[in-house]
Amino acid sequence: MPANLSKQEDIAIVGLACRFAEADDTAGFWRNILENRASIGDHPDATAARVLDPASPRFDRLHTLRGGYLRELATFTPAAFGLDANALPGANPDQFLAIQLATQALHDAGLGPHTFKPDRAAFLLGYSAPLNVATANWLQHSMIVEQTAVILQRLFPAAPELAINELRQTMKAALPPVRPASIRSAFGHALAGQCATALGFSGSACALDAGAASSLAALRLALDELRLGRCDVAVTGAVQSCASLHVLMGLACIMDFTSREQPCPLSRDADGTLPGEGGAFFVLKRRGDAERNRDTIYAVIKGVGITAGDAASSTPTEPDKLVAAIRLAQAEADVDAETIGLVEMHGSAIPREDQAEIQALREIFADRTRAFPHIAIGSVKSSIGHCFAAAGAAGLAKATLALYHRILPPMITCRGRTHARLAQASSPFYVNAATRPWIEGGTHPRRAGVTAFDSACAHAHAVLEEHPSNR
Repeated sequence: MPANLSKQEDIAIVGLACRFAEADDTAGFWRNILENRASIGDHPDATAARVLDPASPRFDRLHTLRGGYLRELATFTPAAFGLDANALPGANPDQFLAIQLATQALHDAGLGPHTFKPDRAAFLLGYSAPLNVATANWLQHSMIVEQTAVILQRLFPAAPELAINELRQTMKAALPPVRPASIRSAFGHALAGQCATALGFSGSACALDAGAASSLAALRLALDELRLGRCDVAVTGAVQSCASLHVLMGLACIMDFTSREQPCPLSRDADGTLPGEGGAFFVLKRRGDAERNRDTIYAVIKGVGITAGDAASSTPTEPDKLVAAIRLAQAEADVDAETIGLVEMHGSAIPREDQAEIQALREIFADRTRAFPHIAIGSVKSSIGHCFAAAGAAGLAKATLALYHRILPPMITCRGRTHARLAQASSPFYVNAATRPWIEGGTHPRRAGVTAFDSACAHAHAVLEEHPSNR
């Protein structure tokens, strides 16, 4: 470890790439936000209407097909990344999206294959996938085909065994082949390793599953790797690729989906969220290294706080645990809450979650100390839906770009019906509904907070600051 390395050294974001609904790249994502564009539409599966039933209590039915879906943006050209096209069928598509975005982030940072030492580069992936293409194909080959054969044998006991075996082979032939590589890609840790190998990294590589807090959990580990001198470059981020109807059925059992055209975070009208797809990746260096190399620095990460969730709790999000995470982040960053000008909230539009998050923020930031509300708040989920494992990455990308461009980004609101606790006269917050310049008095740098949480796993908060080169 270098002699002058501090464990609390700031970490610089020197590269960024993202892809979300109706935004193929970072510029498109930022443009859609500034234009207050809702990138929400119906599920791209042409057969989706067969499972739509707003009134059905059945597990295999959905009461909405709306979401922030990637659609044609989920395509991947393997040859462009040195991968064999034969590896695509039956493999986990999340690895391809992650490789694409991580490669683009490295390019944005000006880093190519020979510009860093492979063993000094780390890849930390936020990843939480209950079911993906690779696992589904695995289960169909090994379990579902056999179950189908057994059912048919019971229904038609006189059927010859030869006919049943032919049926097995016919069903398997209709599926993508099962290969060792596709089986490995079903596991998060192997996915991270495959991505690191594709990027030419030989340092640490791992996937962290903290549910909707996965992005910030991976960011926390990336900060530690850099501050402890274990690597010189860290690529971190998260992906949430195509959500099949079967995955959405499971998610609808554990979270509230709205029947509206789009979600309404932080609103009195909020009644549920909508799913989203996409991902974002960030290239990180120690601030001193980035400055010496004269890198473009989008923003500086000052601190990340994480506290445990409680899957057994009857309350989806406990305000006190989120309060603790925010305080940990601000203490590590050594900043006063009063100096935060923007908070990118988790803001899922699930009423009990929004209520708990607002309560936590009110405790941290207390009552207004100025004549007007001075802390802008928002949630990117109003534009692209809830991207689950990549939800924090989307919020982090939005806050990073806000600091870099010195713009307070807007949030799509539901007819201005702000949540009652935000509308109180003593509230220091305002829901920013229009693009506006981010003006500070010069007593401190522009600063932002980013929140992501999952009640069953973790509550996380990050504190970011503008770099002097952008002031």
